[in-house]
Amino acid sequence: MVKRSASSEASSPPKRRRRSSTTSLKEVSTLSHAAREYGPQWNDWPAPILAMEEARDFIRDIVDKRRSVLIVPDKDADGLSAGTILYKTLIHMKHPESLISVHHLTKGNNVHSDYERNLMDSTKAEKVIVLDQGSRPGRSIVPPLPDQKEKRVLVVDHHMSDEWPEGSQVLTACRSSPIATAALLTYLLVRDLHEKVHEEEAWRAVVGVIGDLGTSVPKWGIAPWPSELGTTFKRLGSKAFSEAVSGVNAPRRTAEYNVPKAWDIMLKASNPTDLASNAFLKLCKLDVGDETTKWARTPPRFSKDGRVAVCTIHTGFQIHPVIATRWSGTLGRKSSKLLMVMCANTGFHADERVSFSCRIASNLRSLPEGQQPNLIALLNEYADRIPGFKERVGGDYARGHKEATGGIIPKAEYDLLLEEMGVPQPGVSIKSEAGVSSPSPKKNKGKIIDPNQTGGLDKFFKAKPKVE
Repeated sequence: MVKRSASSEASSPPKRRRRSSTTSLKEVSTLSHAAREYGPQWNDWPAPILAMEEARDFIRDIVDKRRSVLIVPDKDADGLSAGTILYKTLIHMKHPESLISVHHLTKGNNVHSDYERNLMDSTKAEKVIVLDQGSRPGRSIVPPLPDQKEKRVLVVDHHMSDEWPEGSQVLTACRSSPIATAALLTYLLVRDLHEKVHEEEAWRAVVGVIGDLGTSVPKWGIAPWPSELGTTFKRLGSKAFSEAVSGVNAPRRTAEYNVPKAWDIMLKASNPTDLASNAFLKLCKLDVGDETTKWARTPPRFSKDGRVAVCTIHTGFQIHPVIATRWSGTLGRKSSKLLMVMCANTGFHADERVSFSCRIASNLRSLPEGQQPNLIALLNEYADRIPGFKERVGGDYARGHKEATGGIIPKAEYDLLLEEMGVPQPGVSIKSEAGVSSPSPKKNKGKIIDPNQTGGLDKFFKAKPKVE
Protein backbone atom coordinates (compact mmCIF):
# COMPACT_ATOMS: atom_id res chain seq x y z
CA MET A 1 0.00 0.00 0.00
CA VAL A 2 1.37 3.40 -0.94
CA LYS A 3 0.38 6.35 1.17
CA ARG A 4 1.24 10.02 1.56
CA SER A 5 1.01 11.82 4.87
CA ALA A 6 0.65 15.42 5.97
CA SER A 7 3.52 17.89 5.98
CA SER A 8 4.64 20.13 8.80
CA GLU A 9 6.41 23.50 9.07
CA ALA A 10 10.20 23.38 9.30
CA SER A 11 13.20 25.63 8.97
CA SER A 12 15.90 25.28 6.34
CA PRO A 13 18.64 22.72 6.99
CA PRO A 14 22.15 23.89 7.71
CA LYS A 15 24.57 23.89 4.78
CA ARG A 16 26.93 20.92 4.69
CA ARG A 17 29.85 19.91 2.51
CA ARG A 18 28.89 17.14 0.12
CA ARG A 19 30.87 13.91 0.16
CA SER A 20 31.09 11.52 -2.73
CA SER A 21 30.11 7.87 -2.38
CA THR A 22 33.78 6.99 -2.77
CA THR A 23 34.78 8.85 0.39
CA SER A 24 37.63 7.03 2.14
CA LEU A 25 37.71 6.53 5.88
CA LYS A 26 40.64 8.96 6.17
CA GLU A 27 38.54 11.69 4.55
CA VAL A 28 35.72 11.37 7.10
CA SER A 29 36.45 14.24 9.47
CA THR A 30 33.31 13.97 11.58
CA LEU A 31 33.00 11.82 14.68
CA SER A 32 29.99 9.70 15.48
CA HIS A 33 27.66 10.93 18.20
CA ALA A 34 28.90 8.13 20.49
CA ALA A 35 32.52 9.11 19.83
CA ARG A 36 31.79 12.73 20.66
CA GLU A 37 30.18 11.70 23.93
CA TYR A 38 32.32 8.76 25.02
CA GLY A 39 35.56 8.83 23.04
CA PRO A 40 37.00 7.81 19.65
CA GLN A 41 36.79 4.08 20.43
CA TRP A 42 33.06 4.39 19.72
CA ASN A 43 33.43 6.02 16.30
CA ASP A 44 32.02 2.94 14.55
CA TRP A 45 28.91 2.77 16.71
CA PRO A 46 26.05 2.28 15.98
CA ALA A 47 27.52 1.35 12.58
CA PRO A 48 30.83 1.92 10.76
CA ILE A 49 31.39 5.65 10.37
CA LEU A 50 32.04 5.42 6.62
CA ALA A 51 28.74 3.60 6.04
CA MET A 52 26.97 6.21 8.17
CA GLU A 53 28.43 9.06 6.11
CA GLU A 54 27.54 7.40 2.83
CA ALA A 55 23.97 6.83 4.05
CA ARG A 56 23.73 10.51 4.99
CA ASP A 57 24.92 11.39 1.51
CA PHE A 58 22.14 9.19 0.12
CA ILE A 59 19.60 11.24 2.09
CA ARG A 60 21.20 14.58 1.27
CA ASP A 61 21.10 13.68 -2.42
CA ILE A 62 17.35 13.05 -2.17
CA VAL A 63 16.79 16.50 -0.65
CA ASP A 64 19.31 18.44 -2.75
CA LYS A 65 18.01 17.08 -6.05
CA ARG A 66 14.34 16.93 -5.05
CA ARG A 67 14.08 13.21 -5.77
CA SER A 68 10.97 11.15 -5.13
CA VAL A 69 11.51 8.68 -2.29
CA LEU A 70 9.64 5.62 -1.07
CA ILE A 71 9.99 4.73 2.63
CA VAL A 72 9.43 1.05 3.47
CA PRO A 73 9.36 0.57 7.27
CA ASP A 74 8.78 -2.65 9.18
CA LYS A 75 5.45 -3.10 10.93
CA ASP A 76 6.51 -3.11 14.60
CA ALA A 77 7.30 -0.31 17.05
CA ASP A 78 10.97 -0.25 16.07
CA GLY A 79 10.30 -0.22 12.33
CA LEU A 80 7.51 2.36 12.49
CA SER A 81 9.65 4.55 14.75
CA ALA A 82 12.55 4.35 12.30
CA GLY A 83 10.24 5.18 9.41
CA THR A 84 8.61 8.18 11.07
CA ILE A 85 12.01 9.53 12.17
CA LEU A 86 13.17 9.45 8.55
CA TYR A 87 9.91 10.92 7.25
CA LYS A 88 9.97 13.77 9.76
CA THR A 89 13.64 14.46 8.98
CA LEU A 90 12.87 14.87 5.28
CA ILE A 91 10.05 17.27 6.14
CA HIS A 92 12.32 19.25 8.49
CA MET A 93 14.82 19.48 5.62
CA LYS A 94 12.08 21.05 3.47
CA HIS A 95 11.69 18.08 1.17
CA PRO A 96 8.28 18.36 -0.57
CA GLU A 97 5.64 16.09 0.92
CA SER A 98 4.44 15.28 -2.59
CA LEU A 99 7.76 13.52 -3.23
CA ILE A 100 7.52 11.25 -0.14
CA SER A 101 5.55 8.00 -0.25
CA VAL A 102 5.28 5.13 2.21
CA HIS A 103 4.80 1.45 1.47
CA HIS A 104 3.53 -0.99 4.11
CA LEU A 105 3.94 -4.69 3.40
CA THR A 106 0.80 -6.79 3.16
CA LYS A 107 0.08 -9.42 5.81
CA GLY A 108 2.26 -12.49 5.58
CA ASN A 109 4.66 -11.05 2.99
CA ASN A 110 8.22 -9.80 3.27
CA VAL A 111 10.14 -7.14 1.38
CA HIS A 112 11.87 -9.77 -0.77
CA SER A 113 8.69 -11.34 -2.21
CA ASP A 114 7.92 -10.76 -5.88
CA TYR A 115 4.50 -9.33 -4.98
CA GLU A 116 6.01 -6.62 -2.75
CA ARG A 117 8.87 -5.92 -5.17
CA ASN A 118 6.37 -5.24 -7.94
CA LEU A 119 4.32 -2.92 -5.73
CA MET A 120 7.39 -0.93 -4.71
CA ASP A 121 8.74 -0.72 -8.23
CA SER A 122 5.36 0.40 -9.57
CA THR A 123 5.66 3.67 -7.60
CA LYS A 124 8.59 4.67 -9.86
CA ALA A 125 10.19 6.38 -6.88
CA GLU A 126 13.73 7.46 -7.69
CA LYS A 127 14.98 6.32 -4.29
CA VAL A 128 13.79 3.59 -1.94
CA ILE A 129 14.77 3.38 1.74
CA VAL A 130 14.03 0.07 3.46
CA LEU A 131 14.10 0.07 7.25
CA ASP A 132 14.21 -2.84 9.72
CA GLN A 133 13.15 -5.48 7.18
CA GLY A 134 16.00 -7.97 7.62
CA SER A 135 18.17 -9.06 4.74
CA ARG A 136 19.19 -11.91 2.48
CA PRO A 137 21.17 -12.33 -0.72
CA GLY A 138 19.57 -12.13 -4.15
CA ARG A 139 18.54 -9.67 -6.78
CA SER A 140 17.90 -6.03 -6.00
CA ILE A 141 14.78 -5.21 -4.00
CA VAL A 142 13.76 -2.99 -6.91
CA PRO A 143 15.68 -2.67 -10.19
CA PRO A 144 17.43 0.58 -11.14
CA LEU A 145 15.34 2.99 -13.14
CA PRO A 146 16.26 3.54 -16.81
CA ASP A 147 19.46 5.60 -17.11
CA GLN A 148 19.92 5.53 -13.30
CA LYS A 149 23.63 5.20 -12.55
CA GLU A 150 23.63 5.58 -8.76
CA LYS A 151 22.13 3.06 -6.32
CA ARG A 152 18.37 3.25 -5.99
CA VAL A 153 17.96 1.39 -2.66
CA LEU A 154 19.29 2.15 0.83
CA VAL A 155 18.88 -0.67 3.36
CA VAL A 156 18.94 0.43 7.02
CA ASP A 157 18.92 -2.61 9.27
CA HIS A 158 20.23 -4.32 12.39
CA HIS A 159 19.32 -7.99 11.85
CA MET A 160 22.25 -10.40 11.74
CA SER A 161 23.34 -10.87 8.13
CA ASP A 162 26.45 -10.91 5.98
CA GLU A 163 24.54 -11.01 2.69
CA TRP A 164 22.49 -8.28 1.05
CA PRO A 165 20.38 -7.76 -2.07
CA GLU A 166 22.35 -6.86 -5.17
CA GLY A 167 22.75 -3.18 -5.95
CA SER A 168 21.76 -1.97 -2.48
CA GLN A 169 23.58 0.56 -0.36
CA VAL A 170 23.70 -0.94 3.12
CA LEU A 171 23.80 0.57 6.60
CA THR A 172 23.74 -2.17 9.22
CA ALA A 173 24.28 -2.17 12.97
CA CYS A 174 24.54 -5.96 13.20
CA ARG A 175 28.34 -5.99 13.66
CA SER A 176 28.64 -3.03 16.05
CA SER A 177 28.03 -4.29 19.57
CA PRO A 178 25.85 -3.55 21.45
CA ILE A 179 23.54 -3.82 18.46
CA ALA A 180 21.36 -0.74 18.11
CA THR A 181 17.73 -1.07 17.09
CA ALA A 182 16.62 0.21 13.69
CA ALA A 183 15.04 3.32 15.22
CA LEU A 184 18.16 4.19 17.19
CA LEU A 185 20.34 3.60 14.14
CA THR A 186 18.08 5.81 12.03
CA TYR A 187 17.97 8.53 14.67
CA LEU A 188 21.76 8.69 14.97
CA LEU A 189 22.00 8.64 11.17
CA VAL A 190 19.80 11.71 10.69
CA ARG A 191 20.23 13.46 14.05
CA ASP A 192 22.61 16.11 12.74
CA LEU A 193 20.93 16.67 9.39
CA HIS A 194 18.57 19.17 11.01
CA GLU A 195 18.37 20.62 14.52
CA LYS A 196 14.67 19.79 14.85
CA VAL A 197 15.42 16.06 14.65
CA HIS A 198 17.09 16.21 18.06
CA GLU A 199 14.58 18.68 19.46
CA GLU A 200 11.35 17.04 18.32
CA GLU A 201 11.95 13.42 17.24
CA ALA A 202 14.21 11.91 19.92
CA TRP A 203 11.25 10.31 21.68
CA ARG A 204 10.56 8.19 18.58
CA ALA A 205 13.98 6.59 18.91
CA VAL A 206 13.21 5.68 22.53
CA VAL A 207 9.93 4.05 21.46
CA GLY A 208 11.82 1.94 18.95
CA VAL A 209 14.51 0.92 21.43
CA ILE A 210 11.98 -0.10 24.08
CA GLY A 211 9.93 -1.90 21.43
CA ASP A 212 12.84 -4.24 20.68
CA LEU A 213 14.87 -4.25 23.90
CA GLY A 214 12.51 -3.28 26.73
CA THR A 215 13.34 -0.70 29.37
CA SER A 216 16.19 -2.49 31.16
CA VAL A 217 18.64 -3.34 28.33
CA PRO A 218 19.56 0.19 27.14
CA LYS A 219 21.91 1.82 29.66
CA TRP A 220 21.30 5.46 28.88
CA GLY A 221 24.31 7.58 29.78
CA ILE A 222 26.69 4.58 29.81
CA ALA A 223 28.80 4.09 26.69
CA PRO A 224 27.69 3.89 23.98
CA TRP A 225 24.02 4.61 24.82
CA PRO A 226 23.18 8.30 24.15
CA SER A 227 22.58 10.17 27.39
CA GLU A 228 20.24 12.60 25.60
CA LEU A 229 17.76 9.76 25.01
CA GLY A 230 18.01 8.88 28.69
CA THR A 231 16.98 12.43 29.46
CA THR A 232 14.04 12.08 27.06
CA PHE A 233 13.06 8.76 28.65
CA LYS A 234 13.17 10.22 32.16
CA ARG A 235 11.30 13.39 31.19
CA LEU A 236 8.40 11.63 29.46
CA GLY A 237 8.23 8.63 31.76
CA SER A 238 8.64 4.86 31.56
CA LYS A 239 4.89 4.22 31.73
CA ALA A 240 4.12 6.46 28.76
CA PHE A 241 6.79 4.77 26.63
CA SER A 242 5.75 1.24 27.60
CA GLU A 243 2.12 1.94 26.81
CA ALA A 244 3.09 3.66 23.56
CA VAL A 245 5.04 0.57 22.47
CA SER A 246 2.22 -1.85 23.26
CA GLY A 247 -0.24 0.48 21.56
CA VAL A 248 1.61 0.96 18.28
CA ASN A 249 2.42 -2.76 18.16
CA ALA A 250 -1.21 -3.81 18.59
CA PRO A 251 -2.70 -3.14 15.11
CA ARG A 252 -0.19 -5.39 13.33
CA ARG A 253 -0.99 -8.21 15.76
CA THR A 254 -4.73 -8.16 15.03
CA ALA A 255 -6.29 -10.27 12.30
CA GLU A 256 -7.14 -7.06 10.41
CA TYR A 257 -3.44 -6.10 10.34
CA ASN A 258 -4.06 -2.36 10.03
CA VAL A 259 -0.42 -1.22 9.94
CA PRO A 260 -1.15 1.89 7.79
CA LYS A 261 -3.47 3.16 10.52
CA ALA A 262 -0.76 2.67 13.16
CA TRP A 263 1.68 4.57 10.92
CA ASP A 264 -0.70 7.51 10.49
CA ILE A 265 -1.28 7.72 14.24
CA MET A 266 2.42 7.60 15.03
CA LEU A 267 3.33 10.12 12.34
CA LYS A 268 0.86 12.65 13.77
CA ALA A 269 1.89 12.03 17.39
CA SER A 270 4.02 14.60 19.22
CA ASN A 271 5.03 12.39 22.15
CA PRO A 272 4.51 8.85 23.51
CA THR A 273 1.45 9.92 25.50
CA ASP A 274 -0.36 10.60 22.22
CA LEU A 275 0.14 6.93 21.35
CA ALA A 276 -0.65 5.62 24.82
CA SER A 277 -3.99 7.47 24.91
CA ASN A 278 -5.13 6.80 21.33
CA ALA A 279 -8.56 5.13 21.27
CA PHE A 280 -7.95 3.00 18.17
CA LEU A 281 -4.69 1.63 19.55
CA LYS A 282 -6.39 0.88 22.87
CA LEU A 283 -9.14 -1.12 21.14
CA CYS A 284 -6.53 -3.09 19.21
CA LYS A 285 -4.70 -3.81 22.46
CA LEU A 286 -7.90 -5.18 23.99
CA ASP A 287 -8.48 -7.48 21.02
CA VAL A 288 -4.91 -8.73 21.10
CA GLY A 289 -5.08 -9.22 24.86
CA ASP A 290 -8.20 -11.35 24.59
CA GLU A 291 -6.69 -13.51 21.85
CA THR A 292 -3.42 -13.88 23.74
CA THR A 293 -5.28 -15.02 26.85
CA LYS A 294 -7.11 -17.60 24.75
CA TRP A 295 -3.87 -19.20 23.50
CA ALA A 296 -1.31 -18.36 26.18
CA ARG A 297 -1.81 -21.60 28.09
CA THR A 298 -1.24 -23.86 25.11
CA PRO A 299 1.04 -26.54 26.59
CA PRO A 300 4.57 -26.64 25.19
CA ARG A 301 6.22 -29.88 24.08
CA PHE A 302 9.91 -30.51 24.50
CA SER A 303 12.43 -31.76 21.97
CA LYS A 304 14.11 -35.04 22.73
CA ASP A 305 17.43 -33.33 23.48
CA GLY A 306 15.72 -30.89 25.85
CA ARG A 307 17.05 -27.80 24.10
CA VAL A 308 13.76 -26.66 22.53
CA ALA A 309 10.20 -26.23 23.77
CA VAL A 310 7.48 -25.84 21.12
CA CYS A 311 3.86 -24.77 21.39
CA THR A 312 1.57 -24.61 18.36
CA ILE A 313 -1.42 -22.28 18.08
CA HIS A 314 -3.97 -21.53 15.35
CA THR A 315 -5.12 -17.91 15.04
CA GLY A 316 -5.18 -15.05 12.55
CA PHE A 317 -3.60 -12.81 15.19
CA GLN A 318 0.16 -12.33 15.21
CA ILE A 319 0.58 -13.32 18.84
CA HIS A 320 3.11 -16.12 18.42
CA PRO A 321 6.04 -13.82 19.28
CA VAL A 322 4.27 -12.73 22.49
CA ILE A 323 3.54 -16.30 23.59
CA ALA A 324 7.08 -17.42 22.80
CA THR A 325 8.42 -14.59 24.95
CA ARG A 326 6.11 -15.45 27.85
CA TRP A 327 6.94 -19.14 27.83
CA SER A 328 10.66 -18.36 27.61
CA GLY A 329 10.39 -16.79 31.04
CA THR A 330 8.39 -19.58 32.63
CA LEU A 331 10.23 -22.55 31.16
CA GLY A 332 13.68 -21.01 31.42
CA ARG A 333 13.47 -21.35 35.19
CA LYS A 334 12.55 -25.04 35.00
CA SER A 335 15.28 -26.60 32.85
CA SER A 336 19.03 -26.09 32.71
CA LYS A 337 19.19 -27.56 29.19
CA LEU A 338 16.51 -25.42 27.55
CA LEU A 339 17.93 -22.95 25.02
CA MET A 340 14.97 -21.91 22.88
CA VAL A 341 11.20 -21.57 23.06
CA MET A 342 9.31 -21.70 19.76
CA CYS A 343 5.69 -20.71 19.21
CA ALA A 344 4.28 -21.69 15.82
CA ASN A 345 1.05 -20.31 14.36
CA THR A 346 -0.74 -22.48 11.81
CA GLY A 347 -3.61 -19.99 11.34
CA PHE A 348 -1.84 -16.73 10.55
CA HIS A 349 -1.65 -17.35 6.80
CA ALA A 350 -4.54 -18.15 4.50
CA ASP A 351 -2.45 -20.81 2.74
CA GLU A 352 -0.61 -23.86 4.11
CA ARG A 353 2.22 -21.91 5.71
CA VAL A 354 3.30 -21.74 9.34
CA SER A 355 4.77 -18.65 11.01
CA PHE A 356 6.97 -19.32 14.01
CA SER A 357 8.85 -17.17 16.51
CA CYS A 358 11.75 -18.33 18.66
CA ARG A 359 13.06 -16.71 21.84
CA ILE A 360 16.06 -17.48 24.01
CA ALA A 361 15.28 -19.00 27.42
CA SER A 362 15.10 -16.02 29.76
CA ASN A 363 17.59 -17.40 32.27
CA LEU A 364 20.28 -17.25 29.57
CA ARG A 365 19.83 -13.56 28.80
CA SER A 366 22.04 -12.60 31.73
CA LEU A 367 25.02 -14.34 30.14
CA PRO A 368 27.61 -12.22 28.29
CA GLU A 369 26.62 -11.76 24.66
CA GLY A 370 29.33 -14.13 23.42
CA GLN A 371 28.10 -16.93 25.69
CA GLN A 372 24.42 -16.75 24.82
CA PRO A 373 23.14 -19.47 22.48
CA ASN A 374 22.75 -18.57 18.81
CA LEU A 375 19.18 -19.53 17.93
CA ILE A 376 19.76 -19.04 14.21
CA ALA A 377 22.60 -21.55 14.36
CA LEU A 378 20.46 -23.92 16.44
CA LEU A 379 17.63 -23.87 13.89
CA ASN A 380 20.11 -24.43 11.08
CA GLU A 381 21.62 -27.36 12.98
CA TYR A 382 18.26 -29.16 12.91
CA ALA A 383 17.57 -28.06 9.32
CA ASP A 384 20.89 -29.43 8.06
CA ARG A 385 19.84 -32.92 9.12
CA ILE A 386 16.75 -32.86 6.87
CA PRO A 387 17.66 -33.62 3.23
CA GLY A 388 16.69 -30.73 0.94
CA PHE A 389 14.95 -28.78 3.73
CA LYS A 390 16.84 -25.50 3.28
CA GLU A 391 16.43 -25.53 -0.47
CA ARG A 392 12.67 -26.02 -0.12
CA VAL A 393 12.04 -23.37 2.56
CA GLY A 394 14.29 -20.76 0.94
CA GLY A 395 15.16 -17.51 2.69
CA ASP A 396 12.16 -17.37 5.02
CA TYR A 397 13.77 -19.65 7.62
CA ALA A 398 15.88 -18.64 10.64
CA ARG A 399 15.99 -14.91 9.94
CA GLY A 400 16.40 -12.15 12.51
CA HIS A 401 18.59 -12.05 15.59
CA LYS A 402 20.65 -14.65 17.43
CA GLU A 403 18.38 -14.42 20.48
CA ALA A 404 15.08 -13.78 18.68
CA THR A 405 14.52 -15.45 15.34
CA GLY A 406 11.77 -17.22 13.41
CA GLY A 407 10.45 -17.90 9.95
CA ILE A 408 7.59 -18.75 7.61
CA ILE A 409 7.64 -22.24 6.12
CA PRO A 410 5.15 -24.70 4.55
CA LYS A 411 3.19 -26.84 7.01
CA ALA A 412 4.74 -30.05 5.65
CA GLU A 413 8.25 -28.68 6.32
CA TYR A 414 7.24 -27.58 9.81
CA ASP A 415 6.13 -31.13 10.57
CA LEU A 416 9.49 -32.45 9.34
CA LEU A 417 11.30 -29.94 11.55
CA LEU A 418 9.40 -31.07 14.64
CA GLU A 419 10.09 -34.68 13.76
CA GLU A 420 13.82 -33.97 13.50
CA MET A 421 13.76 -32.14 16.82
CA GLY A 422 11.99 -35.08 18.41
CA VAL A 423 9.04 -32.97 19.48
CA PRO A 424 6.08 -35.30 20.20
CA GLN A 425 2.79 -34.95 18.39
CA PRO A 426 -0.38 -34.31 20.46
CA GLY A 427 -1.33 -37.30 22.58
CA VAL A 428 2.27 -38.54 22.89
CA SER A 429 4.51 -37.92 25.89
CA ILE A 430 8.28 -38.17 25.50
CA LYS A 431 10.70 -37.80 28.38
CA SER A 432 13.24 -35.26 27.11
CA GLU A 433 16.88 -35.04 28.03
CA ALA A 434 15.99 -31.88 29.94
CA GLY A 435 14.17 -34.04 32.47
CA VAL A 436 10.82 -32.36 31.72
CA SER A 437 7.99 -34.33 30.20
CA SER A 438 6.12 -32.90 27.25
CA PRO A 439 2.51 -32.33 28.39
CA SER A 440 0.04 -34.91 27.10
CA PRO A 441 -3.73 -35.15 27.55
CA LYS A 442 -3.35 -38.85 28.32
CA LYS A 443 -0.48 -38.92 30.75
CA ASN A 444 1.88 -36.64 32.64
CA LYS A 445 4.70 -37.52 34.98
CA GLY A 446 4.75 -35.43 38.13
CA LYS A 447 3.01 -32.37 36.66
CA ILE A 448 -0.50 -31.74 35.39
CA ILE A 449 -2.15 -28.82 33.67
CA ASP A 450 -4.92 -27.29 35.76
CA PRO A 451 -7.46 -25.91 33.23
CA ASN A 452 -9.32 -23.98 35.93
CA GLN A 453 -6.30 -22.10 37.23
CA THR A 454 -6.57 -18.33 36.77
CA GLY A 455 -3.04 -17.24 37.72
CA GLY A 456 -0.31 -16.09 35.37
CA LEU A 457 2.11 -18.21 33.42
CA ASP A 458 4.42 -18.49 36.42
CA LYS A 459 1.63 -20.47 38.15
CA PHE A 460 0.79 -22.55 35.10
CA PHE A 461 2.23 -25.79 36.50
CA LYS A 462 0.61 -27.21 39.59
CA ALA A 463 1.78 -30.08 41.75
CA LYS A 464 -0.04 -33.33 41.00
CA PRO A 465 -2.44 -34.16 43.86
CA LYS A 466 -1.74 -37.26 45.89
CA VAL A 467 -4.02 -40.21 45.34
CA GLU A 468 -5.35 -41.62 48.60
